[in-house]
Amino acid sequence: MQYMINENIRLLRYPLMVAFILQSLLIVTVSAEELNVTLEQQKQVSLTVYNQDLALIRDVREVSLKKGVNKIAIREVSARIRPETAIIKSLDHVNGLSLLEQNFDYDLLTPHKLLQKYVGQQVRVVKTHPTTGAESEVLATVLSANEGVVLKIGDRIETGIPGRIVYENVPNNLRDRPTLSVLANSVVNSSQTLELSYLSSGLSWRADYVAKVSNDDKRIDLNGWVTLTNQSGASYQNANLQLVAGDLNRVRPQATQFNDIREKRAVLAEASSLQEESLFEYHLYNLGRQTDILQNQSKQVALLSASNIPIKKELFCNAIKIWQGSSC
Repeated sequence: MQYMINENIRLLRYPLMVAFILQSLLIVTVSAEELNVTLEQQKQVSLTVYNQDLALIRDVREVSLKKGVNKIAIREVSARIRPETAIIKSLDHVNGLSLLEQNFDYDLLTPHKLLQKYVGQQVRVVKTHPTTGAESEVLATVLSANEGVVLKIGDRIETGIPGRIVYENVPNNLRDRPTLSVLANSVVNSSQTLELSYLSSGLSWRADYVAKVSNDDKRIDLNGWVTLTNQSGASYQNANLQLVAGDLNRVRPQATQFNDIREKRAVLAEASSLQEESLFEYHLYNLGRQTDILQNQSKQVALLSASNIPIKKELFCNAIKIWQGSSC
């Protein structure tokens, strides 16, 4: 209790200072205007894709910031972003940007969502005369938009939409694209290069191999493909692509298929620009060129190609299956 009394006394000594601080915070919050950062301001995007429905995305964009608090809306990020992993920093000023707040706006604009946001508000219903084609407008209040539409028009209640609905504007909490909204404080008034890094699901890859056996069963032609699938809700134009082979959060040997490839390195001639690098217990493959990774796209990239690989054909018989009455 003594501590609380002392704290109250200490605060009362500086009432004007406390009021000034609160007033300053209020002013900068209200005066900050939202800056829309689109793909047109994107300078570079890099993807590091793991084979476990996970990717690290680095998005670099040019933004004109004012000194003080800025509201920044980074549009068209991955719809399956893990917002708790998002990191934003200025590449031009190391300590020039400090984050105060960030929000992931994934409530996307659709006719149904727009109608839901107008529950309790007035809209205009435009009706077209079936014979003359003349249009007439009436005001209606949206009562419900859950399983169908309930409208109050004048002194009556109507279900369904008796015409087309006209809205005054789009609510601020609806976005046409997945958007990461950031409240940040800038120490300078200038154009800055910002890097946004985050983890996202919806991106994965796998390796597929096709072997063609010769007629005498002594040699094969082997081709390997990397199949990259994008279901993250966003497209990535001119992206730098890296693929990581290995199981995250677990220490284990390299994936079996890549060990086999490495052992046969003397006889395999890689047909693509995918270059292998060691990364701790993982293996990193760089595409070496930029590529477009579009939403709902399955992209195949050549991994390796080799011809006339000698093989030996062997037949095995399972004695346990024979004892159980089955054939080899």
